Formats: sequence, structure tokens, C-alpha cells
Amino acid sequence: MDVYRNREKRKLELVSRIRKCLFLYQYWMHREFGFLNARMQTWFPFSVQVCVNGREWLARQMDRVGRKYVRQDNCFP
Repeated sequence: MDVYRNREKRKLELVSRIRKCLFLYQYWMHREFGFLNARMQTWFPFSVQVCVNGREWLARQMDRVGRKYVRQDNCFP
């Protein structure tokens, strides 16, 4: 959003404009879910995106119940 001066109406107007947005990234190693991260937009509408690695969660669940598995990189072949 940007404040624009309308000379004809002699008023200030709020105008939507396309601009580059800055994002902040935060990373965690959670005890149950494993690696996860969040991406936060720095201005309105301040969206937040949280990403959880489902394969990491699945591996932790199988470890917890004692199930054997083979893990190759980020996969279970």
C-alpha cells in the first residue's frame, strides 16, 4: 500500500501497489516433528507459512514404536 496525493480531489488516498516483500525465516528442531521452518511476511497482510517435514515425523514415529526401516536421503525406499 502507498499513500498517494490526488490533486484533483485535494485528498490523500491509499493505493495498492505491487512491491517486493521481505520475508523472515525461522528454523527449529522440534522434539516430536523434527525439522520445521516458518516464513513470515514483513508487511500487511503479515502472512505466516509453517513447513513440517512429514518424512522426519514419520521416522520419529517409527523409532518410537521400535519399527525397523531403511532411510535413504529424505526417502523410505
